[in-house]
Amino acid sequence: MTAAAAAPEPGQTRWDIVALAVMAGVVAALQVGKVPPALPEIRADLDLSLVAGGWLASLLHLFAALFAILISMATDRLGPARMAVAAMLITALGSALGAVSESTPVLFTGRALESMGFVATSIAAPTLIVAATTPHHRSLALGFWSAYFPVGAAIAMVAAPVLIASAGWRGLWFTGAAISIVFAIVLALLTAPARWPGAPLPSRSRGFSDVFVTLRLPGPYLFAASFFLYACAIFALMTWMPTFLIERMGYSLEGAALIGAAVVLVNTVGNLGAAWLMHRGMPRWSIIAISFLGIIGTAWFVFAGSAPDGLRVPAAIAMSCIGGVLPAACLAGAPAQARNASEVATCSGVVVHGSNAGNLLAAPIFAAVVTYFGGWSNGHLPMIGLGVTGLFVVLLVRAVDRGR
Repeated sequence: MTAAAAAPEPGQTRWDIVALAVMAGVVAALQVGKVPPALPEIRADLDLSLVAGGWLASLLHLFAALFAILISMATDRLGPARMAVAAMLITALGSALGAVSESTPVLFTGRALESMGFVATSIAAPTLIVAATTPHHRSLALGFWSAYFPVGAAIAMVAAPVLIASAGWRGLWFTGAAISIVFAIVLALLTAPARWPGAPLPSRSRGFSDVFVTLRLPGPYLFAASFFLYACAIFALMTWMPTFLIERMGYSLEGAALIGAAVVLVNTVGNLGAAWLMHRGMPRWSIIAISFLGIIGTAWFVFAGSAPDGLRVPAAIAMSCIGGVLPAACLAGAPAQARNASEVATCSGVVVHGSNAGNLLAAPIFAAVVTYFGGWSNGHLPMIGLGVTGLFVVLLVRAVDRGR
């Protein structure tokens, strides 16, 4: 039996398991949201450049961008429940290592471990959701799952300034480690066979040859490309918004962190809105197109040097909200491309590759563009370019995903 094959009978969706999987994602996303408010202090403490700070923010996505398919195979072999527990423990180890680091290489090593935990969670949790839901509820549940990132990141961005003020950025990293350990215990207890008799079992029958056959499907790559372009734009916005507000508009750390958290959290509105739209039958390609149009329509108002300052924050919130409809469509579109249950984890892994490659490259590329052009005033140009490219990809998504 594969990780995705233990789907419940009609009418038996396990919403408690769905909620548990979403919470696992939230815990993983805390490790993303803790970085932007802490970047100024970390850069001062370890003498990091602006670009190096961007890589620190993006390194969490390194393993996802490189090894998502291999981790999806490991998820099949361990079972998604065990993989989710292991992911929390690896995340805790990485966060603790970062907390005691005295040099950039050690800090980045800890961040790489957090990256491994993050990608394992991002593959194991939706696999649990597919196993716990009926086909009727699956798109809705995966839409809820897509909100894990903005919810977790926003919580961290709101709490981070308080923790940094009392315990420094290292205390913030230790807190991330402690939360991950606690949730690992919760996951182990609540996904045990005694509590979930229908839990997906580990599978060792699916090998590389089976994975390569699945990787010939074109659909997952198009959803991955869409997610890549979206992530390049939105993750750059989320990462650098606090720094932009401090350096360009004179905000305090606390004020910038609160606005940054609002920009992240409102992304959830888009996520949940897309879940409802899909549940009502709206095509996934049209939802993705709405996201890219939102990015194109708001980028100038956020970053352009001649844009009114009073519109920058509302435009950033609008970009995050409208753009936020894309993740739910892509995360639901990947399992829909699978020809059978055994291909679900691999198809999801392809999309995870795309989304995290975008997250990995977004902050440093955006920082490099801003540095090259001499300031923040041209930050809208890469955003608009990503949105226009995304609309071309949407045309291909429409052709492949029609009728699904």
